Amino acid sequence: METKKSKMVIAAGLLIMSMTMACNSALSPILAEIGKYFPEASDASIQIVLTIINLITLPMMIIEPFFEKYITKRDIAIIGTVLMLVGALLPQVLNSQLWMLYLASAVIGAGLSFVVVTSSSLISDYFTGIDKSRMMGFQSIFVSLGGTIIAKGSGLLTAMGGWKTGYLVFFITLPIIIIVFLTVPRGEVIVAEQSTEKGGISGSMIYFGALCLLTGVFVATFNTNIAMYIDAKGIGDANTAGTVAAIMQIVGIVGGLLLGTVVKMFKRLTIGASILVMAVGTACVGLSTNFYVICLGALLVGIGFAIRNPGAVTFGANMVPAAQASLAIAIISAFYNVGNFFSAFIVNPLANVISTDISSRFIVSAVALAIIGIVSCIKAPVTDKQALDAQ
Repeated sequence: METKKSKMVIAAGLLIMSMTMACNSALSPILAEIGKYFPEASDASIQIVLTIINLITLPMMIIEPFFEKYITKRDIAIIGTVLMLVGALLPQVLNSQLWMLYLASAVIGAGLSFVVVTSSSLISDYFTGIDKSRMMGFQSIFVSLGGTIIAKGSGLLTAMGGWKTGYLVFFITLPIIIIVFLTVPRGEVIVAEQSTEKGGISGSMIYFGALCLLTGVFVATFNTNIAMYIDAKGIGDANTAGTVAAIMQIVGIVGGLLLGTVVKMFKRLTIGASILVMAVGTACVGLSTNFYVICLGALLVGIGFAIRNPGAVTFGANMVPAAQASLAIAIISAFYNVGNFFSAFIVNPLANVISTDISSRFIVSAVALAIIGIVSCIKAPVTDKQALDAQ
């Protein structure tokens, strides 16, 4: 793709665009306050405010390529970022019923889907070889940085002015929109050539998708329950929850820097090992009410998450021919996000069998993640060669 802008300027714009890709973390610190505002609603109903963002990504990722026939990728990314802000503003005027917050989350999720798909695609358009690999690593760092700012900002704003104020952290999208507009070339609408390669989904991809689905179910426990846990145990308020969520995000910077080294060291075991790290982090929360132990748990979950997520997407793409890479990435991402959505409906009833204490949700999820991690190590979803292709 030809452009008069320097690669450094384009890289800066694409990386700043990526800062919104962890925007769903903005809602994690405010869930407890939303629960107080709707006391008649169940915990699962409150958690949907967060998880519906993940669910909506499935249909939106599928239809996004259709828009590329009429709108450039950069403009789709800008539209997506605008949608996030619109979704955050809706609760300021529509907040009397819980379904209104679901609607707001659906709009945020639609915007997030557009940004996730186009940002990775634009990196592939403008960068190749080692430059592309470096950009993917930097992108993971900027996603974590943005998530840290958003999570801590929403928690602080909620503590200062209530849960509706917490949504206003999405005003961070305004300078991002301007920067992307100025730094990333508009590009062209390009109709893709019809591929002659055979399609189809392999059994290995279905297995990988199933692992992603199960992982998504139990990983989501941390984000959807941490604010309620901190409130129920008297550990702190929304600002405290924001701090914990921010720790989970900021260590993603470390995870992004370590990804290449970890893949070279663990190869096909990378996914399983990262899930086991998240299992330990989740257990730290369920087994302790000490703030520092909870922060340690957030740190471990954050590192595992930062290695597992980009690793899974990259490995998925490496399992198929280049022409099918987008399909593979969509499958991996969609299965994981669907698991996130159904998390509360699966984890909460399972945990209630043990105890009605909210800590049991973390314990159940930690055990489940440990089992998934062990299975992923025994029967890895990729070969060493496919894993090392990520480098």
